[in-house]
Amino acid sequence: MAASPQVRYNADVMSQRPKVSVLTPAYNVAPYIGQCIESVQAQTLTDWEMVIVNDASTDETVEVVQKYLSDPRVRFLQNERNMGLGYTRDRALEAAQGEWIAILDADDWYAPERLERLVGFAEQHNADMVADPQVYYTEWGSVYAVGWATHAKPPRQPRFYTAAEVIWAHPAFKPVVRRAFLQAKAIRYNAALRQWADLAFYLEIMLKGARLAVLPEPLYYYRVRPRTLTTRYDPLEESGKALEYLLSLPDTTPRLRTVLCAAFRRRAVWDTYPHFAGALKRGQWGQAWRLARRYPGVWLVLLRELPLAVYRRLFARERLIDPWRETPAKRA
Repeated sequence: MAASPQVRYNADVMSQRPKVSVLTPAYNVAPYIGQCIESVQAQTLTDWEMVIVNDASTDETVEVVQKYLSDPRVRFLQNERNMGLGYTRDRALEAAQGEWIAILDADDWYAPERLERLVGFAEQHNADMVADPQVYYTEWGSVYAVGWATHAKPPRQPRFYTAAEVIWAHPAFKPVVRRAFLQAKAIRYNAALRQWADLAFYLEIMLKGARLAVLPEPLYYYRVRPRTLTTRYDPLEESGKALEYLLSLPDTTPRLRTVLCAAFRRRAVWDTYPHFAGALKRGQWGQAWRLARRYPGVWLVLLRELPLAVYRRLFARERLIDPWRETPAKRA
């Protein structure tokens, strides 16, 4: 692990209430969390705090984080036992003091100007929540996608989105949110959700009237890796819990209930697809047929995914990019 970079700030003028609180849940991320913390320390906006909550990791995550605690802006909390994503994110949110809340997973990292760009963008346009596209990196360091939502292309110009548009897009972003809005609307992470806590949190913000603006600059780097915290639970069961929670909110109008049900049904098809494709590969025709009867849309997903799978297998390893120097936007 590289040594922590020199901290560039004046401790005598640090805000009692920082401009931004960066929330980072951590579970077995020892190989990655050093880069995550250093990307926050490298921000051009230096008035921040980083609230890291360790969800009872069994690897060396704690030892790595301790190397960075000489920076007083880095705060570290520990769960006594593994509690899952919803509880861990909510504990970080409860501890946060910043004017803005930013989300950063422990195996991801920021571009150096991200916080300054997004906070400035939000304040300029009076937005309650702002987001940017994510650059998706494979484990071996190759970029294969850039996007802000599963079912929506990144906008070419900055723009606002309605609640219905966001629900249907199925966002995959890591936004920056105005803390005062969360407090006024009593919005917290749902501790009962161990996988879909992020999406339920963002959609609740929209259902309660937030103004969301998306800046079309990819400044968040997302590391795609197998067997992460979000892959340890049954996605269909977890999505069902999230949908039930969102439908129970008083702010969910009949129209938005319809959009939610349709969007989550579509997501169920995508969550079923890996099992369907695996059954086909193993020649388990009966299992594949049963899944297809329940979710006929998996055939359309198969037609869509085959060309992408072939492309990634043939070319993904050739598209190596240094995340600190170059982004797909700069290459274009």
